Amino acid sequence: MKVIFWAYRQWGIDVYETVERHPRIEKAVFCKKREQVLELPLEDFDLLLTCGLSEELGEEIVSRITAIGVHCAELDRYSYGTPIQLQILDGIKYTKHRIFSFTYDEESKRAHTHNRLYANEVVLDLSGNMSDICEQLTATSKVLFNQYLDEYPNNVWRSWPEEDIIRPKRSPKDSCLSKEDLANMDTEELYNFFRCLEAPYPNGYIEDEKGCLYIERVRYKKKGQ
Repeated sequence: MKVIFWAYRQWGIDVYETVERHPRIEKAVFCKKREQVLELPLEDFDLLLTCGLSEELGEEIVSRITAIGVHCAELDRYSYGTPIQLQILDGIKYTKHRIFSFTYDEESKRAHTHNRLYANEVVLDLSGNMSDICEQLTATSKVLFNQYLDEYPNNVWRSWPEEDIIRPKRSPKDSCLSKEDLANMDTEELYNFFRCLEAPYPNGYIEDEKGCLYIERVRYKKKGQ
């Protein structure tokens, strides 16, 4: 098999060697940017594997090659961007990491809905600092891609259960807390807010009339423990 592997964050880049060394892979090409992918003769490859991308690839790509990715949420409400941050802020401790398809069926396209399909999945633990979560994202992505490539093209696809709830993608301004915000949050809520915005993401910060205080890393202990 000939595959293209596309990742830009370090936790995703660290998965590439595992994919490249898979027994079924004859040729693997690593790309970090969309422009690099579009420069390739996509029709000459069997698969496009993305690791850490959640945005749509566009018809210029998915019409020319089978494209899959990994998505770190069990509920469809987190399919619209920043799933790690939103799930942590919502108090979710365990979620799913899944292989998903970028290609929707024709009926779904005509209805302007997303019939999301996923194949392999594993449990993802959202506890700890962002560095701990990124280590898990790397490890579980390796498992998922290995399983997918082992089974390809006979992977079993399932429909993502639809929901009426949509959690909009967070924007940079959502990383700011005012003094009023601080007064209305308990320590566990503050811990979840700042840990989900540790590197490699833009840090959370507290702002007042004098300036901005950025919180790079946090630690938390419950009372009595």
